[in-house]
Amino acid sequence: MPIRARSRLLTGSRESAADLRHGGPHTRTAVLAAAALVPVLALTAACGGGGGGDDKAKKEPGPVRASGAVSTAKLTSALLTSSDVPHVQVLPAGSKTQLLGPATTVDNAACQPVADQWSSRPKHTRQVYTGAMVTDTADKDKNAKAISLEVIASYAPGTAETVLDELTTALKTCRGFKATRDGGVTSYTVRPVAPPAGRPALGDQEVAYTIADTARGAAGVVLVTVVRSGGATAAYETVRADHKTATLRAAIALKQAEKLRAAATGD
Repeated sequence: MPIRARSRLLTGSRESAADLRHGGPHTRTAVLAAAALVPVLALTAACGGGGGGDDKAKKEPGPVRASGAVSTAKLTSALLTSSDVPHVQVLPAGSKTQLLGPATTVDNAACQPVADQWSSRPKHTRQVYTGAMVTDTADKDKNAKAISLEVIASYAPGTAETVLDELTTALKTCRGFKATRDGGVTSYTVRPVAPPAGRPALGDQEVAYTIADTARGAAGVVLVTVVRSGGATAAYETVRADHKTATLRAAIALKQAEKLRAAATGD
């Protein structure tokens, strides 16, 4: 079934429903299958594609490009690919509307940094961003398949640190809020998630938390992980196919952080 705008989490928008209808046959099939499993996730990153070009181009849309002072080419080349991590499939987004939702206001000011993670109009502007749907099939149990919407972004000097600092502060007190987007209101609960003991740091800074649409029960719970590497961030919105507690495999975030650092230094 198509992902309904009101069923998505923080990235939902009315425009995304149209995006689903305009993707190529392969991408439509992929996103519809995913939607049946994880209807709360903003999986429109899998429905890119467009007119013209050969069949391969339609099946594998190119990375999103956004204007900004930071090199767009370097950031888009740093996006994770299917060959970077074993048992991971990456489908780049075909348009910016598939990654971030409209401006979002909240009734609890302390929670605004949480909502801003998936808003196209956050307090701190992303200079350049791109993203993809990342599917992790490392677990032999198909029900444990993890699906993530990933957005990588580059900021003006010092801004990425501010984004992570404010998000860290928000998670100390933010436990729930009502979000207003496109005239609709949705209630969410928020819970911080501590990193596993003994696991290496994923980047220069990281935060993780679950956010849940209170109207959807277990199917409405999503793990959000945000990792800073220098002046760039990688944010992941992750669910399991069976809606049990989701985890983001460390190898995915570590490889993405490595690629972001290399892009920043020109290596």
